[in-house]
Amino acid sequence: MKRTILNLAILSTMLGAGLVQAGGFDRSGQDTSIMLKEGSLVEIMSVSVNPKITGAYTSGGASSGEVAPNYSFTNMGFRTKVSDNFAIAIIQDSPFGADINWTAGTYTGTKAKVESSATTLLTSYDLDNVTIYGGIKNQSLSASATVPLAAAYSITSTADSSLGYVLGAAIENPEIAMKLALTYHTKINHDIAVVENRTGLVNQPSTLSTTTPASFNLDFQTGIAENTLLFGTIRRVQWTQMILAPAVYAAAPISKTLKSFGKDITSYTLGLGRKFSDSWSGAVTYGSEASEGVVQSALSPTDGYKKMGLGVTYTGEQATITLGMQKVNNGDVNIALIPMASNTTLVTALKVGYKF
Repeated sequence: MKRTILNLAILSTMLGAGLVQAGGFDRSGQDTSIMLKEGSLVEIMSVSVNPKITGAYTSGGASSGEVAPNYSFTNMGFRTKVSDNFAIAIIQDSPFGADINWTAGTYTGTKAKVESSATTLLTSYDLDNVTIYGGIKNQSLSASATVPLAAAYSITSTADSSLGYVLGAAIENPEIAMKLALTYHTKINHDIAVVENRTGLVNQPSTLSTTTPASFNLDFQTGIAENTLLFGTIRRVQWTQMILAPAVYAAAPISKTLKSFGKDITSYTLGLGRKFSDSWSGAVTYGSEASEGVVQSALSPTDGYKKMGLGVTYTGEQATITLGMQKVNNGDVNIALIPMASNTTLVTALKVGYKF
């Protein structure tokens, strides 16, 4: 497959699904675009997320304080050509995660953290302007939480590793810088060893069986004028497959699940990129994710989002450096005793690529 030559390729995927999905548990967007690039290269992207998630208690108007700590993660990818038609790639990312910590008011001490890490090995086969790709993914997942209002409940875990797979296909028309890629990530089942505590029950070992959801990414780009690119991503995640319901917590009289989702969610990103010179290009993006529209808990202080992004790329003979930034307007939610409204998240990312 002959690759498009616009140096907007890295920028478009970074500001599309590749930077961050601010809603729910989605973090990396499960970007596999490195598989469709040319030659041998390595990419490293560092992402920093700064949420400002607060609310005011309806009784007395006291602030909740910030309930979502800052966090960061690094994604890495390597791709090389094996023959005229075959290539391989390795991707390391953090596909899912959550970090909540209430420090004021009624929910003080309520916190939760979900962490994941995935290593994906892909191979591709080129047929003229069509590429078929796929591979296996090894993913680890862990979870911890403290919920004082639920009989002083807490849970800790070790990480569990399980396998899934990825399948995708792309078509391209280099004459108009057009590329369309559809990628499917399977759901992955985990059996996580946990220890639970609540009033009257101490250090109860059990297994938390959960599933990270299957997803579809539809990425597209097309030239609409000389050196000008329209691009976007549609991402569908089957969130209803994921339920966090530890045995002791689920058995408590007022408890059901630590986290579940009311419906599957589709997010959208649309962007416009412009190549200013052989070395410089820039892009703007707009994205949105619909709310679940269900009653949320202290462990889910946002619901859906709208976001705006800006990015700039410098391309040298071998190195490419991209800086991107997004402002996310988080969707409002009403938690018992406290509305969470008009909250924002600032996301910055730096990606460095090197061809060899």
